[in-house]
Amino acid sequence: MRLLLYTPVSGGFGEQLQKEIGELIPINDVEVYRSIENLSQRLRQRAHDLSIALLHAARKQDLTDILSIRDLLRDVRIILVLPDRDESTIAKGHTLRPRFLSYTDSKKMSCKLHYKRIKKLI
Repeated sequence: MRLLLYTPVSGGFGEQLQKEIGELIPINDVEVYRSIENLSQRLRQRAHDLSIALLHAARKQDLTDILSIRDLLRDVRIILVLPDRDESTIAKGHTLRPRFLSYTDSKKMSCKLHYKRIKKLI
């Protein structure tokens, strides 16, 4: 099982996410993408072992970019990290049908916990 991590920013929360995920699963099972173009290209390859995507929208524009490739994410279990708790942001995020939803300002452990829950479902 592979995990795709999309975090368009280096440093800060994106780096923290990458570190947390690295504590849970082997580095060889994680693919990190910093641009929506590279993520999109990877999703078009449709590997059989791809099952979870952790998508970090650091800004509202990042969420818009993710929404532009939502068809490619149709069969992938999504953990979505939104930039804020604004109603319109949350509504847009829900159109991706994430298994779990979190926020950039959430507690550090939430993404780890969500990943563990999803892994149990598979």
